[in-house]
Amino acid sequence: MRRVLIVLMLLMMLAAPCLALTDYQKGILEGFTRGWTLAQRYDQAQTGDPTSYNQAVPKYNEWVASIFGQNSSVMPALEVIKTASQSQPYTASKTVGPVHAIDASWNQTKSVMPEPDAYGMIGGLPAETYYSVGPAIYNF
Repeated sequence: MRRVLIVLMLLMMLAAPCLALTDYQKGILEGFTRGWTLAQRYDQAQTGDPTSYNQAVPKYNEWVASIFGQNSSVMPALEVIKTASQSQPYTASKTVGPVHAIDASWNQTKSVMPEPDAYGMIGGLPAETYYSVGPAIYNF
């Protein structure tokens, strides 16, 4: 019994350092956290109040520059939103015009698929076969 307890304690001592995050994992977690926070503030800015987003952008840019330096090819700097987005009222047009303006007629577009002949064949294949796998076989 005593040996089992000693082995369990040794395993616990060895397992504890494995549970800690590495520096790389901590960096990834911090990047995701900062990006998610900035995305939430961007969504709030799109609803009309860009203040919190505009305050977060310089801090985010400084954080990115501290990691990647001033290399703009790695990560371009984000810009603040200058004006609040204004929601546009929904409008529907009351005028209805023909699809084809040349001859003032309604849609005369024909199917791009070939039509079967009098025997129900398209290129020597039954129409149902041609429509399902025909172009692949026909052009093979």
